[in-house]
Amino acid sequence: MAPHAILHETGVDFELIEAKGSFLSSPEYKKINPNGTVPALVYGTGEILYESAAICQFLAEKHPETGLSPAIDDPYRGQYLQWMVHLTNTVQEAMTIWWHPDQYTDDANVQKKLRCESEARLGELWKVLDEHLRKNGPLLCGSHFFACDYYLAMLIRWTRSMQHPGEEFAYLNRLVRIAMARPAYRRMLDDQNISQNVLPDTTKG
Repeated sequence: MAPHAILHETGVDFELIEAKGSFLSSPEYKKINPNGTVPALVYGTGEILYESAAICQFLAEKHPETGLSPAIDDPYRGQYLQWMVHLTNTVQEAMTIWWHPDQYTDDANVQKKLRCESEARLGELWKVLDEHLRKNGPLLCGSHFFACDYYLAMLIRWTRSMQHPGEEFAYLNRLVRIAMARPAYRRMLDDQNISQNVLPDTTKG
């Protein structure tokens, strides 16, 4: 979702190819991404890039006109990098355990335990992020919308099937609403036939 939205932000023409199911393990796709995961970006004269966070940062830096990545000497550069790494290394890791416990064990009881523990872990991570946004928001780097905000909005979206989705946290909810107000994000949702509904805003008293 985040790389897709950023592609729309760049204004460049691109072809979106749905990759899922058995295609991910096919020799054809393994030539693109040997890990058999999505997304993957094929660009230029056939260069290939995979890993969502890497694609987001690559596109944002390749297209500085989008304003989605602070320059190397920008005061927000350090915070931006911190949040990109935190989201993919810490938050997304916990989320992967919830979505794919079968990658860690074949035992159904252990899988259930892993899902419970990962959702509890995510709850703590959401509290920290929500408090940061309350104090320093409305976005991760204050008032500047960067690729890391798209990434966070994407991860929050992935929690909708959980008992306590990220949108229940007031300031995370507000960030999602800011992302959804951007035409590029709405176009991405339309492309993927994803509902644009969001839980009510609770930051306004």
